Amino acid sequence: MEGAIRFRPRVWLFLCGLTVLAGCAMGAQRQAQTAAQRQAEQAVATTREAAAQNKACVAKVIANPEYAPLLVHVPNPDTGQHTMAQLTDETIPSEQDARLSAAWYDEATLCRGPFLSAVSTARPDLVPIFTDAYGKADARAVLIVERKITWAEAARRSQADLSDARQKIAAADQQWIADLNAANQAEMVNRQAAAAALIGAMRQPVYQPPPVYQPAPVPFYAIPTQSPRQTNCYQIGNMLNCSSH
Repeated sequence: MEGAIRFRPRVWLFLCGLTVLAGCAMGAQRQAQTAAQRQAEQAVATTREAAAQNKACVAKVIANPEYAPLLVHVPNPDTGQHTMAQLTDETIPSEQDARLSAAWYDEATLCRGPFLSAVSTARPDLVPIFTDAYGKADARAVLIVERKITWAEAARRSQADLSDARQKIAAADQQWIADLNAANQAEMVNRQAAAAALIGAMRQPVYQPPPVYQPAPVPFYAIPTQSPRQTNCYQIGNMLNCSSH
């Protein structure tokens, strides 16, 4: 489809948080972009920047040496995937790990606000998905802090929630792209109609001289005719008088 908008995001959820990394392959040229294309480009740039800032924020929190004992339970920050050792660690969090998890989680949740604010501007349709994912992460964190589930159970739930969020985001992306493409095609049609009208107007002469005045021909019956002249002469004595009429 000519002028179609293509957008493929990638999203990774962390054990107790969520971030977004979006990639974009925009086929449209910058010149003569439609409003839909500009909107898509701006949305991608905003979500990518928000994701990068969120990821940096979470990484800064977990880089705190105080939380070093928790690193063994944190998934890969680039993929959100847990290792086999993490998925099979059936130990209950220690009291110390529970306290550290509570402190770390409280600090990491501060990263959510700016991220959700940015996404709500660029892609408001994704906010409910992220909010739901955060809610599930909160529930897992509570169970960890209360020492009611093992690290393996927390990891498995994280993996399941990650998969669910990815599916919802993929569906939202498809609908978003479809809406943008519809708006994009409508604007292209309007542009073509406007261009055709402009070309038609340009083909008309800019100056048209007024018509040259030509008097109407006089009908033959309106032309006066001249009757033939008659000359009459008469003589009186030696005098000859003539008159014409």
